[in-house]
Amino acid sequence: MYILTIETTGPVCSVALLEKNKILAKRSTSEQKNHLRDLVPLIGRTIEDAGISKENLEYVAVSTGPGSFTGIRIGVTTARALGQVMGLPLIGVPTLDAFCRKSRMVEDGIICGIINARRGQVYGIVENHMEGRACMLTDVLEVLKENVLPAGEKVNFFGDGIDAYRRIILEELGKEGYLYEKDFFFAPEEDRYQDAASAGLIAFEKATKGETVEVGELLPDYMRKAEAQQKLEAGQLPICRGPKQE
Repeated sequence: MYILTIETTGPVCSVALLEKNKILAKRSTSEQKNHLRDLVPLIGRTIEDAGISKENLEYVAVSTGPGSFTGIRIGVTTARALGQVMGLPLIGVPTLDAFCRKSRMVEDGIICGIINARRGQVYGIVENHMEGRACMLTDVLEVLKENVLPAGEKVNFFGDGIDAYRRIILEELGKEGYLYEKDFFFAPEEDRYQDAASAGLIAFEKATKGETVEVGELLPDYMRKAEAQQKLEAGQLPICRGPKQE
């Protein structure tokens, strides 16, 4: 069982090729937010690294979101195209769930994934305590302060929410007496963001359960409307206003 997995929802674009739950090859871009330019060449090089032919592929998996709206569209569209051209079943992987597969990278503790959604908002998940959803950063921190840290569990933060809200996290958890690098940790930058290998492990589980979709059924999961759409609906964009009165 060979699974090609695509991840474009975060700052870094990555591709992994798995044989069942074994990672044969993985690659990622060295620059952030160049997904459209880099994804297709990255797929070709990853297949070459694995030493197999593209005809050996049995599934195409992709992170469906939440995350970067543009990145999600690039990944889902590419996966659909591959599935259609190659006649392969597709697997959609919730991006936040993939963070919890990063528990292999830490010795102990609870995974907390936070993707920056701006203005104090995040797409957040707390392993075993909060399902992935759009919420305020304060909602995630409350779950940690009420249910996780008091139980003596360590917290391991992942995601670009660290970059945006590092100071707030340090302050809010510090107020409760919790110490950075003793009670909670920020993943190093090389492991911090969404990656195709973690998504591929979930894709393998879905494949074994027969949880695949056809091309037309693979849909992005934005979790919330784009900021421009929200402003449009609220009448806050210039095009929503009438002509200037003289």
